[in-house]
Amino acid sequence: MTIGGAADRLRHHVRRPLSRTPYVWDAAMWVRPGKRATLARQDTAIVIEGFLRSGNTFSVAAFEVANGRTVHVGRHLHGAPHILRAVRMGLPTVVLIRSPRDAVSSYLIRRPTLTPRDALVEYLDFYETSWKVRDGFVVGLFEQVVADFGTVLETVNARFGTHFVPYRPTPEAVRAAMERVEELNRLECEGQVVETHVGRPSAARDRRKAEIATQLAAPGDPRLQELLERAERVHDAYAGRARTQSRAGGGTT
Repeated sequence: MTIGGAADRLRHHVRRPLSRTPYVWDAAMWVRPGKRATLARQDTAIVIEGFLRSGNTFSVAAFEVANGRTVHVGRHLHGAPHILRAVRMGLPTVVLIRSPRDAVSSYLIRRPTLTPRDALVEYLDFYETSWKVRDGFVVGLFEQVVADFGTVLETVNARFGTHFVPYRPTPEAVRAAMERVEELNRLECEGQVVETHVGRPSAARDRRKAEIATQLAAPGDPRLQELLERAERVHDAYAGRARTQSRAGGGTT
């Protein structure tokens, strides 16, 4: 492994306990200007947050296309304490979730120094910690987000009494959202659109995702399979909550 790869793995393991610790995590984000810019604050209009590769960038882009870019959106910090902070502040909050097989396969393309086990543990850290404050957020399932993010915003409006304009996937809106997705990627990647990072479909990523999915399906590692099954149960719980919220118009159970 390269020095850069070893540093990335070290960063992953250092971040893990921090990602489960509110207030300390808040402070760590606050001292970094790039992170502080998207950290939830009192005038934040909405927080949209999830595990990486779960529709984060598209959701933010779709929200901005429908509602403009003048309001502050808490986003892209990918830590459960951001959800805890948003709920603590009483902010409209959306937690995005994708099936663990798909999310992990896509995430490992972005961070090839990590193992499937690393990624599943991180997935579980995020969603099991966020689940503690489930009465304070709306669930955005990946499949629903990419098909019709407007329905997610309608649930947010019903749940929080907000008046956000629902995003409608007209050809013009889709084009504007994809342009914003690429713009956000360029901001993250020093002015370039990087195929392993950009939050839109990519044929190059799809080939690699299929290879990683095969690894996840291999029966040779019982511990890995236990983590995967646990992650799938967590996903199912969130999916059930999303269906309940949709039926109840954003209400809690």
